[in-house]
Amino acid sequence: MQIEIENHEELVVLAISGSLDNDSSVYLQDAIDEVVREGVHRIIVDLKAITYLSSAGIGALLATKKQLDRLDGFFGVYSPADDVERVLRQTRVFDQLICDPDVVRSEVPIGSMTLQSKTFVQSRDGIDLKGYYLGDENRLRAAVFGTTEPLFFGNFDQQHCQTVEFAADAFGLGLGSLGNDFDSVRERCGEFLSVAGAIAQSPQSSRGLPDYSLSMEDYKPTVQVLYGLQFQGAFSRQFRFWPSVGTEPFPLSRLVGLGLDHLECRTAGVVLFAECAGIVGTQLRQSPAQALASQVDSGERFAYPHIRDWLSFSAERIHCHSTVVIVGVVQRSGGQEESGKASSGESRSTLDAFLRPFDEAGSLVGHFHAAVFPYRPLQRRSLKLQSSVIELFKSGGIVDVVHLLRDDRPISGAGETELTNGTCWMAPLTDVRNLGRPA
Repeated sequence: MQIEIENHEELVVLAISGSLDNDSSVYLQDAIDEVVREGVHRIIVDLKAITYLSSAGIGALLATKKQLDRLDGFFGVYSPADDVERVLRQTRVFDQLICDPDVVRSEVPIGSMTLQSKTFVQSRDGIDLKGYYLGDENRLRAAVFGTTEPLFFGNFDQQHCQTVEFAADAFGLGLGSLGNDFDSVRERCGEFLSVAGAIAQSPQSSRGLPDYSLSMEDYKPTVQVLYGLQFQGAFSRQFRFWPSVGTEPFPLSRLVGLGLDHLECRTAGVVLFAECAGIVGTQLRQSPAQALASQVDSGERFAYPHIRDWLSFSAERIHCHSTVVIVGVVQRSGGQEESGKASSGESRSTLDAFLRPFDEAGSLVGHFHAAVFPYRPLQRRSLKLQSSVIELFKSGGIVDVVHLLRDDRPISGAGETELTNGTCWMAPLTDVRNLGRPA
């Protein structure tokens, strides 16, 4: 079932789709209860997309009507499909529940309450979602810096480095380091991420702590980027998410896959603020800008046994029961973008170099980094991204920065990062610019 919620001052309109049975009626009642707690007591339900209505579903509608009648409110349904209308008439409840939505709207008293203009509720694939429409036309654009090739077949040097400023309205990730110039950072380059004016980079030693810097007043920290992605623009959706009743934590790929479905696009930028059940990822043990040429020239950096000196890999889930900030990009493998949302073929190939297989079915590719903090319970409401992220970083508790990946090794593979609940922001990615190497 999916429930879309539109607020018109003191009237809320719920548009529900799918089946209304004993199981799904729980989600309908939860959505109605939340609206009532916000102080709105006039609710109408659009049934045109309901394909099946059971006795349990009818019971939920009648119970809601009684609840709102006791509060001197109003409840009604409208536009039932033929099969649903037949059931309502045969059970003799049609006249009790049916209403004219235009008449109801005209009778709404003028009030000062204005809620989120449009939201939706959905339960699918073991995940409960409450989504907020932030702007259907909002889009993200991306800038691609550098190339990944020297990581595998060469050595990063001054020619590969670019100084990039990440403003509070941008987010991104890549390989590099906080600092003012290449010479000062070449010994400490590693994974970094930036979001809402906060920049964090991976530890410089296996037992060290990550470094971070925050935009404050006129100060804007810069990153010396060997390669990376920067996203700017506005998010079009915000999702609150948590496991459905009786289900376990779920993989990150499943959540962002549902997000792509809602956005109806192939490629999207993503930021998450979440409670995490465990992370699967990797990070560099040393900076690739000060590599030994004897290992790099032959492409042996990530070949056995040298890989043990260069790469730290989580053979099992780490940082269980932690709080994470995740940034990245996800793309549906194959297929075509919806008309008007496509990136050019050149842009796609530019981004492709940064994307890796991301889900079990092979239908998603992506690139994600996570900043890890000690566990703290998240508010079960719509969060403000910038204030939430800055508050978390100011706590000074950051413990790691990790490049997320999927471990599909037979028998011993750890799978992928799993989440329990949190908030996700997404928007279609429609413009990708390749800034290449600095001039």
